[in-house]
Amino acid sequence: MRLACSAAGLGLVLAATGLAPGVWTLTAVMTGAGLFIAPALTTAYLLAEETADPGARTQAGAWVNTAVNAGSSSGSLVAGVLIGRVPVGVCFVPAGGVALAAGVTCLAVGGAGAGAAGGT
Repeated sequence: MRLACSAAGLGLVLAATGLAPGVWTLTAVMTGAGLFIAPALTTAYLLAEETADPGARTQAGAWVNTAVNAGSSSGSLVAGVLIGRVPVGVCFVPAGGVALAAGVTCLAVGGAGAGAAGGT
């Protein structure tokens, strides 16, 4: 549940970031978005360790790392393509949408993070 809520919260804040009227507001909103990142990453690694067989825990953690890196590089690609074609504020919407979709998917699949790593 914690992973789903962290991802959904990050998605909502990122999607709304484009509405920031100035640099200082943007800074504050992005700081708020950053508050969701550490709990989401920590929970993802804990879930990988918790759910993997003891002999596959390193590999499970590596898959989490691979997903984070693939998402980051894909997001950079999309942002680079969009930044010159649409208003900057609109560029935050896809990032927020992906994170929100990940959170909603976690909830739909059965509350990912319901084990020890997903407490309240």
